[in-house]
This record gives sequence, C-alpha cells and structure tokens, in this order.
Amino acid sequence: MKKHAKLLLLLAPLALAGCGGGQEAPTARDDAQWDQAMTAGTDSFDLGRYSVAINQYRRAATLAVLRDDGAAIAEAGYNLAVAQLAADQPQAALQTLQAARQAASARGNSQATSFDLVQAAVLYRLKQPQQAIQYAQHALADPSAEAQGRAALVMGLAADEAGNQAALQQANSILQGLNGKLSRSLQADKAEIAARYVLASNPAQAATLAEQAATLRRDDAAYSDMSRALALAGTAASRMGDNNRATALWARAAQSAAVEADNAAQGDAATLAHGALSRGNTHTASEDAQQWGAQAGTGLVLRPFATPKTP
Repeated sequence: MKKHAKLLLLLAPLALAGCGGGQEAPTARDDAQWDQAMTAGTDSFDLGRYSVAINQYRRAATLAVLRDDGAAIAEAGYNLAVAQLAADQPQAALQTLQAARQAASARGNSQATSFDLVQAAVLYRLKQPQQAIQYAQHALADPSAEAQGRAALVMGLAADEAGNQAALQQANSILQGLNGKLSRSLQADKAEIAARYVLASNPAQAATLAEQAATLRRDDAAYSDMSRALALAGTAASRMGDNNRATALWARAAQSAAVEADNAAQGDAATLAHGALSRGNTHTASEDAQQWGAQAGTGLVLRPFATPKTP
C-alpha cells in the first residue's frame, strides 16, 4: 500500500506529521481503491470537510480489512479517528481506536504510539485529563520529534486542566528540549505550554509567550488553537492587573470562536483550523465564545459583521 506523506494527527491538526515510506501501490483493483479513498479523505480533511473525510477513511479501513492488511488498517483507522475528533465526535473516535487497535494487532501491526497519541487527545476532549496524561506519556515513546512534541502538548493541556503540576512540568521540559528547525506548530506548542507552566509565577512572561503562540497559530491557520492562546494571554494579563489588555485579548478570542461556531453550525468547515486536536480543549467553540465573551465584558459584540436580521 502506498503511504501518504501526512498523517492527520500531529494534532493539525494535532496537522499530524508524515508517516513512513512504504511500497508503491500495486495495480490490483482493491489497492487502487484504497489509495483513492485515502487520498480523497486527506484532501477533504485539509479543506475542513470532515464528514466527507470520515466517509472516505471508513471506506479505506473497510477495504484494508478485505485485503487482510494490518498496516493499511492501522493507517486508515488512525486517520478515521483523527477526522472524527476534528468533527467533534470524540466518542466515535474512541470506538474507532478500539476497533483499529484490535484489527491491526490481530494482523501483527499495533501502531501503539500513534494510537496512544490520538487516544490522549480524545480522552482530553472527553474531560478525562488524568487518563489523557497517561496515554500521552505512552505516546512519547515515538521516535519522531514531531510526534513527541504533539504528545507533550496534549499532556501539558491535560495536566493544566487537572492541576497536575508534575505532568505540566514534564510536558514543558520535553518541549523546551526540542531544538533545531521546528515547524510553526511545534514552536507554538512550546510557547503555549511554557506560558501555562509559568503563569502562576510570572504572568507577564506567560502573556508574552501566549501571544507568541497565538501569532504562530494564526500563521499556521490553526484558528481554534489561536483563540485558546489568546484567551490564555488574556488570563495572564488579568493576573498582571492589566485589565484593558486582558479585555481586548478575551474579546479577540471570543469573536474568533464565535465565527468558528457559526461556520460549524452552517456546515462550512472550510475556514476552520484543520487538525487532530480540533479545538484543543474540552469545550465547544460556542461555549468558549460565551465564556471569553463574558470575561471581556457585556459591551462586546461577538459577531460584529453578521448579516443583520430582518424584522
């Protein structure tokens, strides 16, 4: 089976990092169909058309079972779970992961660390941060620096949610230890987790780091993650006593999240950030918009350019 250059999890994700080489697809009809389904799924995912991606990846996984191909089952099952998570279907993603683990393992292909990384993200979204931390720690065994960084991001977010300072420190240490030429996504991960780690002791530094992360997320078109970083910067500014700055940051985060919620409701996901973590937190875009909007103050207009309602 032909391997695709990008796996969807590194939480664009997490867009996730590339998977390995592999042989060129033979000419057999089922191989060509599998390759076509995987390509269509990836193209749809990159456009934010998650329901189409889910259907294509499910078809690819079914074809892989027909072929009794453990590697293809693992790849298609992994991508299907990521697409379901991006579509805000964490329970469905959890079921997919269980089925993919069992089917791939029965054929001698476990893909343990890849599955662990997705499962960590899923459990975080399901508000089970301690279990998410455990799976993220397992995913750190992946030899890829990109995968390790994404696992550390999930670990840090879950640790912050759970108030687990030891795990947050571990996640920060892993990310700060990544050197060399890093993707914008990993640079943003480093800045955001560092901001969360120093928030209590140095809110001024946390605000600067969070705003850096937000800029990197915006440049990477990861708008869900961007709004989360803006809100974090707002919290840091508030702790500094800079209420005007905090209000502006929360307003920016709330308005971006409100547009995201509207786009999702309208089925126009093309403008949404692509990625495995999807929102990257345990709330929906609508819930985040309401929370951050309330923090920004009652005068905030969440949707300043919405079409006026006719009387």
